[in-house]
Amino acid sequence: MKSILYCLFLLIVLSCVPSKNNETAADSTQTIVADTVTTQIEESSTSSSTVETAELLSGTTKDFLVAEINNRMAELAQAYDTMQYATVTSSYFWGRPYCYPSQDGPCIEGTETEEETKKWFFDRFNKLRSYSLTMKSSRNETTMSFLYLFSNDSLIAVRERKVDNSEGGVTSQVTILSAKCPRCGITAIEYGDASYINEEELAAKQQEFYESMPELISILKTERKKAKEDDTDFVFSIYRTKEGDAAEQSEAITYPVEFRVTKSLYPNYISKQ
Repeated sequence: MKSILYCLFLLIVLSCVPSKNNETAADSTQTIVADTVTTQIEESSTSSSTVETAELLSGTTKDFLVAEINNRMAELAQAYDTMQYATVTSSYFWGRPYCYPSQDGPCIEGTETEEETKKWFFDRFNKLRSYSLTMKSSRNETTMSFLYLFSNDSLIAVRERKVDNSEGGVTSQVTILSAKCPRCGITAIEYGDASYINEEELAAKQQEFYESMPELISILKTERKKAKEDDTDFVFSIYRTKEGDAAEQSEAITYPVEFRVTKSLYPNYISKQ
């Protein structure tokens, strides 16, 4: 059930962007989201005082908190899904041959691959509302899915999921809703321990995220003159290098990272940073 809820949550938030004619719906949605967040904060301040932060994480308490957070996040996702967005997207895919060391004889030849997509969603008032990341690496045999939701420049909801696809691998997940602070959420490992997340950890995630934004803005500004245009976006690529690995006989490669940027973001957001 938890995996189904997670998949639905991603699908709701990252589904198709509404058409540009949805002005009235977008206006009403701003109110819905603001009211939802305000209600959550008010309820949190009332209920959190009755919860001891030193309380042991019992199965019942954990399940209750997870259910509460999932319900609240689903409400937010539905509200965010009705907004009109301008977006920045970066994506890449690369592959290279390698030879994995084997204890039984010669190394095993194969192809190492990695792919990643990041997306930043800005509302009609040019405020960052959402950020998503998906990544898959064959070398580490891992997949990751991150989703952050923002309101008034603050991080209000987080869903991070990491899956180890190797034999015996496990799934880890972080779920946070700021309105539940000081006990903001749960970090859990499949078949393992779980622990609560507090306000300091949420603040650290927000700081880490915003510290990464200047680099993004710098890339968007620098590459603007080189970008090609289509009906709605500027499109350009930058190049990055992946170092080789002598032990696996893999060579260094240079690969393109494609950026797609909604045109309106340049005068309304990017140039003002």
